Amino acid sequence: MKGFLKVSIISVLLLNSVSSCVYQDSGDILVSEPELLTKTREKDNYYLGWLAGYENYDLKEIMQEEYIHGIDYKFSTEQSSQEVKGNPIYVHYMPWFQTKKIDGFWGQHWTMTNRNPERFNSDGEREIASHYYPLIGPYATKDKTLQQYHLLLMKLSGVDGIIFDWYGIRDILDFKYIRESVDSFLLELEKTNIKFAIMYEDRVVKEQARNLTQIQIDQAKNDLLYIKNKYFSKQQYITVKDKKLLMIFGPNFINQKGDWTKILKSMKNETSILSLWKTKDIIGEENSSGEYAWIDKNHTETLYGFYNYGINFNSNIIGGVTYPRFNDFYKEGGWRSLQEDEWELDGRGTKTFTESYQESVNHPIDFMQIATWNDFGEGTMIEPTKDFGFNHLEKLQEFTQVNYKKSDLRLPYYIYQLKKQFPKEYCVQFLTAKAYEHAMNGRLDRAKFLIGLLMLKYTIPLA
Repeated sequence: MKGFLKVSIISVLLLNSVSSCVYQDSGDILVSEPELLTKTREKDNYYLGWLAGYENYDLKEIMQEEYIHGIDYKFSTEQSSQEVKGNPIYVHYMPWFQTKKIDGFWGQHWTMTNRNPERFNSDGEREIASHYYPLIGPYATKDKTLQQYHLLLMKLSGVDGIIFDWYGIRDILDFKYIRESVDSFLLELEKTNIKFAIMYEDRVVKEQARNLTQIQIDQAKNDLLYIKNKYFSKQQYITVKDKKLLMIFGPNFINQKGDWTKILKSMKNETSILSLWKTKDIIGEENSSGEYAWIDKNHTETLYGFYNYGINFNSNIIGGVTYPRFNDFYKEGGWRSLQEDEWELDGRGTKTFTESYQESVNHPIDFMQIATWNDFGEGTMIEPTKDFGFNHLEKLQEFTQVNYKKSDLRLPYYIYQLKKQFPKEYCVQFLTAKAYEHAMNGRLDRAKFLIGLLMLKYTIPLA
């Protein structure tokens, strides 16, 4: 009797919620069976194939099924790419984007000194400080919908973890926003089986004074203590050889071994500390666990030299790297003077990405870092863009040998677009949330069916 009462109450709530779901003033289009046959022939309508084998297209009934047979948010039991290939794959992530709608202003990484995202070009694209354009447009890191979009793309690409670029605890420039964005992102990441670590930029202490003083050294110590106390205790923090992974981008400002000995004293015994290639002597042999590779204008020639002559694989932890290209916007955006030297590394489609990956896996590295997921300012992003589509993530699927199809990568995009275009449609918001949960828990067929059904009922731009 109690079970019947529960279902009855759910049914009443459901009918009230979806009674105005499909045909209200949102531009919805209900597709008939004859139209479905026509649409099937259209290019890139991946979602139509996701409906195959299902007979019930009634949104109200589907909603009721999802209510009654709701699922708990649990970690996926699927194999990670580490279990498939041997080396974990991590993406270097920039958590520094703000938008007017989410944060109240456009952040400097979309504007630099002279770009205005409130202006649009003839293609409807906002003016941003990049040679490239995100497939979903410029976004805010704190946006929960954006976080889920990126996390699901990573899962479907075989990514094991995220290395967050991190700028310390002080409220100066946009450092506070970056820290808050990381903490916000972790609330979503902790619901998945994706791991994370922190990469610290020591040049942030330069903002306090032109010359290095004890004040800056103390600031760096406080920054690293914050990382230790705030992040190391998280279940999903990345470990390498049974120690927490801490990466330093550089050192670029603190360049004395004695200073690093003071800064790292409280944490080096429990931490695998990795600095950028050819900087181990700066940090100090006794403080360092190894180095990691990065992007260079000489591409595989530099990678080959580093892996073959610059390191000792027997005693050091080594982070490999793969990257798609390098083409920064700093001169155009006013962040570099016209007199300064610059260089560019052509992506040649996905050839540069493939070559850097292959050169790295040819050596006994401990993990692979993709540089980067989303640095639009330097043009090294692999996330989907209007320029390259899903090409780099499709190639990444080949690297990781993950058991997902290339077309599956459209699922996060469709979820994101539906959520953004129909924010007041209850059925859209409910079913996209359920689709995300299903996908993150390995029930991809159900997730694709729910999104396919919504895509069938609503018209949004395809990717």
